[in-house]
Amino acid sequence: MSSDHDLLIIGDAVLDISLEIRSFPILKGTTSMSPKLEIAPGGPAAMAIIASRLGLKVAFTDKIGKDVLGDYLLRKLNESGVITKYMSRDDTAATATSINLVDSNKNHSFVGHAGAGSMLDNIDESLIKDSKSIFFEGYNLVRKGKTYNTILNAAKNASIHQKHVFFDPGPLISQIVDIQKFVDFSNTVFLNREEALSYSKTGFEETPDILKKTGRAAYALKLDKDGSKLIKNGKVFSCNAVKIDQINNTIGAGDAYDAGYIAAILSGYDEEMACMTGNIVASIRISKGIKSIPNIAKIVDQVNNT
Repeated sequence: MSSDHDLLIIGDAVLDISLEIRSFPILKGTTSMSPKLEIAPGGPAAMAIIASRLGLKVAFTDKIGKDVLGDYLLRKLNESGVITKYMSRDDTAATATSINLVDSNKNHSFVGHAGAGSMLDNIDESLIKDSKSIFFEGYNLVRKGKTYNTILNAAKNASIHQKHVFFDPGPLISQIVDIQKFVDFSNTVFLNREEALSYSKTGFEETPDILKKTGRAAYALKLDKDGSKLIKNGKVFSCNAVKIDQINNTIGAGDAYDAGYIAAILSGYDEEMACMTGNIVASIRISKGIKSIPNIAKIVDQVNNT
């Protein structure tokens, strides 16, 4: 039976406000002027746009503020073909926002506000059943509450209904409450190098052996200039990095990788192709921007012709 949505993204609909600075640290009592200001959907919201560009039918469910930030975020999602009818608005809290500071060496720091995103209510089980897969991140899982319980129940229901569950714990992985519950419901877990070390609690050389024995999930490891690795069914294989001539902005590379990987899996390709697709989409994101990301078929053609 066909599903209404290829991918249902749950929670963390965040708006990014990015500013450039000369260098870190920023000291108290000082004033810095940024030569550039960029406002755009971030995190899973940016990922939703990328997945839609790749050809997936993407739906988003979250609670956002009834404010101008929320208006802007919804407009950008709708313009990109993301289904937003499952979003709800709250007039007592602001839309989730991240202030991104980026220095001249592309180092970055984030200051975030969860806002209305911390009050996401129950998701109707029928929405899970009408989706091929779900995706969620770990920012709202560091404390138990409405959103935590909503995501946990969604992951459980998705697993029961044999939907593909994608989980990216993110940089707050060490603070996630009972993280193993979410891993156990997941089919694919995305980790960067630091997150893999935090989860495995060992050195990086030993991490693949630890992950081979942990949960039922496949683990996609995002390793920047070293490409990526996939760990599944006790096996490990590597995907080479994509050469990039110019790096414009590294923020969002991980979300882009997730979107590329997910789009390949949901389009019927195997994990190795998904791994390479993730690398390519991430490279386009940081070198040329989201608007340069093509349909998944063109990405696959690029992989097959290299």
